[in-house]
Amino acid sequence: VCEAVQTHGLGTLPFITLACGGLQLAMGVARGGGITEYVPESVIAGFTTGIGVMILAGQLPKALDLTVPAGLNTVEVVQAVASGIGGTNPAALALALGVVGTMHAAPKIHPKIPSALVAVGGATAASQLLGLSATPIGALPSGLSAFTLCMPALPAAEALPSLCGTILLIYAMTSAETLLSCTALDRLRPTSYKHNPDQELIGQGVANMTAAAFAGMPVTAVIARSSLNIKLKAHSRLPSLVQSAFVFGSLALYSDVISAVPLSALAGVLISSGAGMLQPAELKTSLAEDKYNLGPYLVTTCGMLTMGMAEGIVLGCASSAAKHLVQQRLLAGGGDWVVQAAESRLKDPPPSPDTRKEA
Repeated sequence: VCEAVQTHGLGTLPFITLACGGLQLAMGVARGGGITEYVPESVIAGFTTGIGVMILAGQLPKALDLTVPAGLNTVEVVQAVASGIGGTNPAALALALGVVGTMHAAPKIHPKIPSALVAVGGATAASQLLGLSATPIGALPSGLSAFTLCMPALPAAEALPSLCGTILLIYAMTSAETLLSCTALDRLRPTSYKHNPDQELIGQGVANMTAAAFAGMPVTAVIARSSLNIKLKAHSRLPSLVQSAFVFGSLALYSDVISAVPLSALAGVLISSGAGMLQPAELKTSLAEDKYNLGPYLVTTCGMLTMGMAEGIVLGCASSAAKHLVQQRLLAGGGDWVVQAAESRLKDPPPSPDTRKEA
């Protein structure tokens, strides 16, 4: 999105958001959301692990109160943090560790304790009462005047060809991230609920079209807050409604209070959430089916950490397809490298009719 604004100007952002939302709405109505069913489970496992590591690495600078350049990939962020570790703010680190500890301990005391709220509230209170030097969120827009209608304007005709390519790219990336996040969350939650990918696209499309009316940028479903809901055993739609009302109410009525929350406290919440995504359950299932699924899993994860989310997913799918083709070729040619499931079928042939009669 930043590159799109730099290329086409800030004035085109509402139109980009509106167009992305319209494409998502149309894709959902056309029942095109099921495309994620064809993404290999090893790639989804790699995506989940990659997101977990990206969350952890992305929150390290905030937890330590360090400043790192924008636009770095995950590996570069870790390198920047390591080089600047000497400038760590002890107060910020203490608040982050306190939040992580509270997030871990509170559910053991009582499962219905809102651990995230208690942790962040306690960290904010401690920061204010003790005069800690941890960096807060800072000034936020305040009052209903922050919500200003800004209808998208149609760009000049000569700019449309290049703008269409940008819109399609952002649409594809936001939609893929949403659907893959939902698929990964289905495996993280302990319930039998499965998301409806078409409904997800419709909902996100309507949200983006509404955001465009307020000069907003394209949004996507992310796994961080949803995984936190799962960690806190919030499995219904109520948390989404409460969060939306809280964000709106905070900006309209309590922006001064929210602006005092230390960034390191919020980092602690996300670190606690991201840590639970490092060993996705689908990895064990995927490796049980075929030990060579480890390849696409590692390619997806490493690609996401070194190049970016979209690149990692594409590379993971490509490596999974290549693995499948090689296995099929070797199976057809009598090679030694075969799928474990095929090996088990060869080693344990079905019993003959005579054997069944004897049994």
